Amino acid sequence: MALKVYPPEMIRNVALVGHGHSGKTSLAESMLFSTGATSRLGKTVDGTSILDFEPEEQKRGGSIASSVAWLEHDGHKINILDTPGDQNFLYDALAALRGADAAVVVVSAPDGVEVGTERLFSAARNLGLPTIIFINKMDRDRADAQVCLAEIEEVLGVTPIPLQLPWGEESGFKGIISLLQHKAFAYRGDDSGGYDKVDIPDDQAERVEEAMEALIDAVASTDDDLLETYLETFELSDEDLRAGLHTALKTGKIVPVLFGAAASNIGASSLLDLIAWACPCPLDRSAVALADQDLLEPVVDGPFVAQVIHTLVDEFSGKLSIFRVLRGDLSGSPVVLNTHSREPERMGAVYALRGKDRETVAQVVTGDILGMAKLKSTHTGDTLADNDNPVVVEPLEYPPPMMSYTITPKTKTDADRIKTALERLLDEDPTLTVSTDSLSSALVLNGMGQAHLEMAIERMARKYKVKVEIGLVPVPYRETLKAAVQHVEGKHKKQTGGAGQFGVAFMNFIPQERDAGFEFVNKIKGGSIPNQFIPSVEKGLRERMKSGFLAGYPVVDLKVELVDGKYHPVDSKDVAFQLAGSKGMKVAFQKGGTVLLEPIMGLEIVVPTDVMGDVMGDVTSRRGRVLGMVPRGKNTIIQALAPQAELLRFAPDLKGMTGGKGAFTMELSGYEQVPAHMVEKIVAASPFKHEDDE
Repeated sequence: MALKVYPPEMIRNVALVGHGHSGKTSLAESMLFSTGATSRLGKTVDGTSILDFEPEEQKRGGSIASSVAWLEHDGHKINILDTPGDQNFLYDALAALRGADAAVVVVSAPDGVEVGTERLFSAARNLGLPTIIFINKMDRDRADAQVCLAEIEEVLGVTPIPLQLPWGEESGFKGIISLLQHKAFAYRGDDSGGYDKVDIPDDQAERVEEAMEALIDAVASTDDDLLETYLETFELSDEDLRAGLHTALKTGKIVPVLFGAAASNIGASSLLDLIAWACPCPLDRSAVALADQDLLEPVVDGPFVAQVIHTLVDEFSGKLSIFRVLRGDLSGSPVVLNTHSREPERMGAVYALRGKDRETVAQVVTGDILGMAKLKSTHTGDTLADNDNPVVVEPLEYPPPMMSYTITPKTKTDADRIKTALERLLDEDPTLTVSTDSLSSALVLNGMGQAHLEMAIERMARKYKVKVEIGLVPVPYRETLKAAVQHVEGKHKKQTGGAGQFGVAFMNFIPQERDAGFEFVNKIKGGSIPNQFIPSVEKGLRERMKSGFLAGYPVVDLKVELVDGKYHPVDSKDVAFQLAGSKGMKVAFQKGGTVLLEPIMGLEIVVPTDVMGDVMGDVTSRRGRVLGMVPRGKNTIIQALAPQAELLRFAPDLKGMTGGKGAFTMELSGYEQVPAHMVEKIVAASPFKHEDDE
């Protein structure tokens, strides 16, 4: 039997976002259990969560990919997008936000605002999504609501407005006090989510009065009519307060705060109430940006448009594309156009999802989040649209890779299967990329960090039965000329009995500034080398630059002036002048000397301030240079430069130093000379053979 149809006005799409292990999945499980969508309270710690269903997630006790689960509350269909918070899998949360109409930012009370929280809150606000903050783990040691609220204001740059107060903290956490209902909720502590609604205790009255004043002030300031009423009477009716809060949340003018302890099922029901009555429905969503800079309004009766926000690949049932319907329905043709690949896709059965469980829906409506199997050419981020209106939604932008492994199939069978396995991995995870190392020709898997790559390799072995050996990618060293050398002779002469080979080129070799590249200047006068052989000299030089003379790494930053030469009317030919250029370069480097260069990476590292000194010391120990520090709440941003050779395992080391609370980005800053004491070791370890010019 198909799932009943919910109109767009009764649909709510909410993404749960926040730093890793802040309790997002526990909160989602509490919401599902509280509404009867599940028969027991799933827990990540014992592997019973329906949302963390992949074996790799159960093994590590945390999400590595987004999951979707629907539930019904107060007549509304609520689609929960439970997202990963680990920096290795951050892209998946960013993709999921494209499907949401509101974001619940989960903050761990003991840990406060962490790196992932800040990045995802900013991403949600940039998309124009209303945001609710749920301060979780109020029953844990070090839980302090006031400290947490102060951090939210300082780091996130917004004024958090509590709609509740926690009733106790740490082991004394009893429940919550609702400012809107003027009641206290004493939870029973049995994971059922059950509570007794009681009068506000006398010892909490002063706190409640102060919080109520702050709430009324905040809501009134978002609306001129409410503000006028408030200034005249110094109060707002409950009806005006709720109506004003409803509007202010939808427009992003207020960031309400709730409290709870999701693992004990405290606070989920209050969050569901707020989502149902105050969060926007899909038709309230602001227009979506299209690739041609036009805007797409969410309407029920327009041509069909959807965007894929996540892809699952199961080794048994195949690929499942999870998409958000941005406009229209599927009442027309069963064939739609993937406007990225320009390939038609036949739409089959459509499912409402609850983890890996599927339920067929009778009708596709605007704003819903649904799944469809076996779309052939469709990937995460792609747009599916009506053939007669092929719009393209602005594509997702993924962060650059932070770490890479070389991968080598263990057996011939693995080698035969690896291409298909990698294609399926990339289907699931667009931030994984595959490349070939330009120096070693090894196959390279690129990702966001060690955990990201290791999970991908585990999935490849489990799902697709392909096992690989992994290694670190060779550092792309470069070589350049140490000192200028003038009037170098490059000569190639060969007699084989018939027509011979003859070419002579005289050249000046001049080292260039870093990143200047290669420059070839023809200064031949008087026809000492015929015009048709000038490009041959340049071609020979460029070919020889692919393998340097010290360790075999490519040559860079070199200017060559061709000033003179000799030729033979019969024996001179293209290959002779190519070899003349190549041999001349060899002579130049023998005379002028070689400088070995290494890539230097620019780093931005966000770490808790209390471990800042340890991280800076680690960067320095890697031959790095700290350029500056910027405090941000309880975190510090460190700007630094360090050699790539010293950063190959920086991602897991940073995780260890910061307890998983640090994050970094890096990009190539340039090349610098390798310290003299390291050159011999690098040369000895070089995998490249030096071949003779012949």
